[in-house]
Amino acid sequence: KLIVAIIFGILTNTFAEVYFEDKNCHYQPMTNFNLEQYLKIDHAYVTHIKDGINSQFCRELTTKLSNGTIETTTESYDQIFGETLHYKMYCNGKQKNDSQGEFSYECNNSDDPKKNPQDNYKLYTSVIDTDYEKYAILYWCAMYGVFTVDDILVLKTDKNGDNNKVEKFLQSKKMKLDKFLYSNSTYCDKVKNNGEKEEEKIGT
Repeated sequence: KLIVAIIFGILTNTFAEVYFEDKNCHYQPMTNFNLEQYLKIDHAYVTHIKDGINSQFCRELTTKLSNGTIETTTESYDQIFGETLHYKMYCNGKQKNDSQGEFSYECNNSDDPKKNPQDNYKLYTSVIDTDYEKYAILYWCAMYGVFTVDDILVLKTDKNGDNNKVEKFLQSKKMKLDKFLYSNSTYCDKVKNNGEKEEEKIGT
């Protein structure tokens, strides 16, 4: 369980809302949610976190539908105590029964969870708003043992795209995007470029 415990340690360094007790992960999803349209957003960046405390983070999500199961891979870079940690998490799940826009996942640090079943953790997400093309706003809640971490995330297909629709929706919910923590794009470009160079070295 060490690897997932470390990753949850990273998450607590990124997200402010951490609970050491059972928590009911739920957030009202948007009305008239369309799953087929939503899955067209197959790659997105986490650009903002509502209650984040560390801007030195990068998240990229890749999503696809395979045999009725939604498969999401999250590639992350996080700076902890001056060091950059790079890891991937693999989640498989489905839309919750009779609840459009809410999803339950089983996640693991391995793309084959049977290898490390003890490292499984649960993830709940709710799509609060999306235009099915350029952005999505998610409530995100991860559960591992006695730990629960939740937050509201802004995902965009173009990390440098405009925020007009996102800002308008958040204002309707009494939230302001400029109060969210944003991902440091300079840091992300740097660590990703360094990571690609390392992969090239390994491949040669």
